[in-house]
Amino acid sequence: MPRKPLQKRSIATREKLLDAAGALLAEVGVERVSTNLVAAKAGVTPPTLYHYFDDKYALLTALGMRLMEAQNALVPLDPGQDEGAIAKSLLDHVELTRQSPGGPWVMRMLRAVPQLAEVRLASHRTLTVELVERALALEPGQDRASLERRARLAVDLGYAAIELVFDEPELDSRSIMQDAARAIRALLA
Repeated sequence: MPRKPLQKRSIATREKLLDAAGALLAEVGVERVSTNLVAAKAGVTPPTLYHYFDDKYALLTALGMRLMEAQNALVPLDPGQDEGAIAKSLLDHVELTRQSPGGPWVMRMLRAVPQLAEVRLASHRTLTVELVERALALEPGQDRASLERRARLAVDLGYAAIELVFDEPELDSRSIMQDAARAIRALLA
């Protein structure tokens, strides 16, 4: 598990390393990203990088976790929200991902690199649990297994819609999100 520093300067250095890794993902791809390249881009020495991250995959894990946590923070835990609110939330996710260093590449990496897939899956499981607990708090008589299945499908559908915007940029993102929101709303109804 990546170490999270507590001091402001250390936090800033760690964030600079993550930003550099994200930028390099977009420039050279996950295969060619190295700890030496990241350290150089961040303007630190390799030993400084290794103070925060054990290896390339620890660094990329932390980068993926940072994006997943930021995306999950945008999800309103309201199983009753309407399609318009869901579509807006999905579009907000697209914008957040665009603004994150290497954001679209981080998402691709979390799907394509077996060592990093668990970051995405754990994030989706956590969000699913939160949605289920919120739904059960509002309406306790629901079947938990059915609700868990539908919530997980909703989470993965939203993520897939966000990926689609980056994978096929010629498609209309608003329309994609409206269609995804309709399906998510149906799953959570």
